[in-house]
Amino acid sequence: MVQVLKESVRNTIFQAAEAVFAKTGFKKTTMSAIAREASVATGTIYTYYPNKEALFLSVIPPTFLKEFHNVTQKRISAFTQPNGLVVDQSLSSDAASALLRFWIHNRLKVIILLSRSEGSPYEDFSREYIETMTTQTLQQAYEQFPKIRNSPLFSFMVEKILTDTTHGIVSILERFEDESTIVQAFEASTTYHIAGINALLQWINR
Repeated sequence: MVQVLKESVRNTIFQAAEAVFAKTGFKKTTMSAIAREASVATGTIYTYYPNKEALFLSVIPPTFLKEFHNVTQKRISAFTQPNGLVVDQSLSSDAASALLRFWIHNRLKVIILLSRSEGSPYEDFSREYIETMTTQTLQQAYEQFPKIRNSPLFSFMVEKILTDTTHGIVSILERFEDESTIVQAFEASTTYHIAGINALLQWINR
């Protein structure tokens, strides 16, 4: 007899896997742990997914990575305005708001990608994400301030700030679940990091 797959069971497994991957990480997560979280038999999971990697890719499909990069690139691009490089502390702009909503609505997926993907097909995502942001930020800064072109120190500091920012994203999303609190935390974090970027630009152009 052909077993009938139930969408409700699939969704339960999906949600349990997302939660366990975010808490434990891909490498340490077992199918039995996901089964316990989902309150189903381990064998039931294999009825829906052939292995852990297939389940992981169902939780975070490749299209999600593309969307993550796109909303981030739009946010960084928004820093450059017709009158110069404007590092806005506000999260209310269209690009900033879109990125913030993305983080909040995909809280567990973002945690997994930026901090819990070791051993998965996406284990290099966090490093590549920071590298992409760094490259885009430097390109925009060099276009606006030719004086700092090819400055190893400036490149290092930009990468460090963006690395710290990425770690901060994970910390906030791990610590808080309430949307309003997450927004407040990102407002505080953004104010801190933007102040650092502004100070760095002033220092490098002195």
